Order: sequence, then structure tokens, then C-alpha cells
Amino acid sequence: MTIKCWIIDDEPAAHKGIIIALEEHTDFEVIFHGYSVDKTLLEPLIKPDVVFLDIEMPSKNGFELLKLWPESLPNIVFITAYNQYAVTAFNNNALDYLLKPIEQTRFDVMTNKVRQRIKEQEVMLKRSSVEDFYNQIKQRESQLELSVKTSDGLYRIKQKDIIYIESVSSHLAFHYGDKTLLARDAFKRLSLELDPKFFFRTHKSYIANSTHVTKVEKGRFGDAILEMSNRHQIKMSRRYNEILQQLEKN
Repeated sequence: MTIKCWIIDDEPAAHKGIIIALEEHTDFEVIFHGYSVDKTLLEPLIKPDVVFLDIEMPSKNGFELLKLWPESLPNIVFITAYNQYAVTAFNNNALDYLLKPIEQTRFDVMTNKVRQRIKEQEVMLKRSSVEDFYNQIKQRESQLELSVKTSDGLYRIKQKDIIYIESVSSHLAFHYGDKTLLARDAFKRLSLELDPKFFFRTHKSYIANSTHVTKVEKGRFGDAILEMSNRHQIKMSRRYNEILQQLEKN
């Protein structure tokens, strides 16, 4: 992993000192040299993982950069000749605070802090992405509904609650929970509304919700019997063998 760095300091010698200190840390790459806060903000560059930032500079000081940064801040390491700003720096969520001239041992400790913080941030980002994806799926499951028109009236059923649908003559029987709704409908039309991520055809007479399949009993000729969450059993024809293999993997 390459750690992208900016150096912001009005003194060229300070830039050189940081470059020398980084020589042993080949995973750090300086992608931008800035000599003032104003110039930095004008650079359309790749955003850094860490900024090595001076405090006292012409025009605006280093703290002004934190206020003007347009997005969430990267990791900030202050490298300055003045120790009186340390409290303010850490109050602004600085990762570290080093004094000039740079001591290599202290600088090495800081680089390990940067590595550790970036690892933690990557873990948090991955965890957040997984949680967001899971929440989107759950939200979609809860929002998808199906209109079922029966002789008693119109019902709205959440698709996630439908266990399976059975073809009975010219009607369809919707099995959900411990209830069954009978409606004049056809699989062909219904397949346009059902979420294909969860519903699949098992037989000319059945459509099942994969999240409600609790057991698969394979037959002798490539067919199977599916046991559903309401303990009903439905047939699975061998023509749907590919889906059967997928169910067995899950």
C-alpha cells in the first residue's frame, strides 16, 4: 500500500528535511509540495492520506487549511518549530505533532502511527460499506410489496413474507405466514413483479421464495422436494436443476 503525502511548508529546507526522513519509509510517497495554504487549495490533485503541515506561514497559517479543506480531512501531522500550538493542534484532531529540527527516531514513531490509522480507517470503511449494502438489501426487502386481488378485496403483501405461490386451476394461491390468499392471476404476469433475487420457479405449479427454503430432499431422477418455512413441501422439477444446485450451495 502506498501512503500518499502532501508537504505544506513555506521553507524549501523543511521539504528537503521531510524527504530525507522518509527515505527509509518506501511506502510513503510525496505527491505534492505546497508552500502556502492559498496555493494548496488551488491544486487539483489527488487527495492525500496524510499532510505534513507547518503552522506559521505567510498569508494563512496551517490551521486555516483545516478550516478551508473542502472535504473530510486527511490525517494531519504538524511539523513546526513552535511547541506552543500543540494543544490547539490536537484539539483539531491532529494525528501527531513534531518539532523541528526533525529527529529521525521520533519521525519513525509518527510513520507507524500513520500506518496504523490508515489501516483502522480502511477497516471502518469496509465495515461501513458492508453495513450500507446490508441495510439497502433489508430496506428493499421491506419496501417491495405485491398487490393481490381476491374476491374479498385488494391485499398488499410484503414480498419477503411470501413463502411460495401455487398454481391452482385458473387461480394462484399465495402462502404467507399461516395464511393463504387465492387470486385470479397467472405466473407469467406475476413474474414481472416478483423480485428475481429471491423468487424462482421450481415447477409448473410453484414459485418459491429462496429465503423460506429450509430443506432440500433430492429425488432419484434429478428432481427434489423443498421444505418451506411453514413446513409445507413443494415439488422441484429436474428442469430447474441449475437452481437446485444453487440452493444446495447455500
